[in-house]
Amino acid sequence: MFSQVVTIALFGFGLKYFLNYRDWLDWNKDQVFNIKPGACKTVIQKGGAEDATHIGNGIVLMSTGLTFFGPPGQIKALDLNNDKLITLNMTNVPARSDFLSGPHGITKWRDPDTDQLFLYVICHPKPEDRIEVFEVLKSLTLKYIRTITDPKFELMNDLVAVGNDKFYITKSIHFRNFMWYNWEMLSGLKFGGVFYYDGHKAREVASGYYIPNGINISPDKKVVYVAEWGTKTIRGFKRDSSNSLVEIWSMNTGTGIDNIEVDPDTGDLWIGCHPVTWRLVDMFYGSLHPSQVVRVKMQDNAVSEMEVIYQDDGTNCAGSSVATYAAGKLVIGTVLKQAVVCDVNYLTPN
Repeated sequence: MFSQVVTIALFGFGLKYFLNYRDWLDWNKDQVFNIKPGACKTVIQKGGAEDATHIGNGIVLMSTGLTFFGPPGQIKALDLNNDKLITLNMTNVPARSDFLSGPHGITKWRDPDTDQLFLYVICHPKPEDRIEVFEVLKSLTLKYIRTITDPKFELMNDLVAVGNDKFYITKSIHFRNFMWYNWEMLSGLKFGGVFYYDGHKAREVASGYYIPNGINISPDKKVVYVAEWGTKTIRGFKRDSSNSLVEIWSMNTGTGIDNIEVDPDTGDLWIGCHPVTWRLVDMFYGSLHPSQVVRVKMQDNAVSEMEVIYQDDGTNCAGSSVATYAAGKLVIGTVLKQAVVCDVNYLTPN
């Protein structure tokens, strides 16, 4: 009798886990319907634009060439005034063969006293991640300033600057070994977290999350937004006086949310998404992985409504990881493939 009870309990647990896993992988999905907000064109054909940020005057900076422990990538600029890519010169660059290895998440910070603009870039050389810091000169030259390291910086994903060399940064994966890395991705275990770097060292300020990915902050700097990719959930955290984070709300989006960009005027969130989870493997085997962009309307730093702005079956935009809206246009970056810019003919009012 006892063995029968145990067998039934294990079967029930296994079935529940299987059904949850099936839904998480979107096994019932294959293709997505194409949705375009206006005319779109490809501005990067290869190497992707894993993250992007608008620095003003229609200029968007993008990280391209993401790999883990691989060759150096680049930071590129897109001028939305003419949809042209700009080659950025770099000065004071250190003589390191792994400089800008696998550029990943990026964030900007403008000094309120000097008006200097700084760019922080997560990179993935061996044996630990580095944050490369640049000043963005008015000539669109990147002047290398310094490299930030910390023992806790391993397999970091995205960051948001809140001061001079001060930022929140997401750690999405715990294991660095390739086999264990992939096991953790599929396990559902909540080993990820958010760290705060105070200019000297990093400390964990939010823990117990399943692959936390993109991160950004409200225009008033009071609420930090985190995209928990593993649960398809956006989470809002209030900053306390010690810069620790207290979760105050969450919303399941039903899609694989990646990087978050915040509209400085409306506070809306623009998120690049992976709408069919199981097809993520397509990115690594040359197949077409669908893309999606959602706009999350915000009111008082909390979600009021979410709408799909863009979708592609992967033919023109494969594996979207970031979206930013600026100068009446939508810029969409992907993990490994293209970057696309679209006219936005209409947006619903807030």
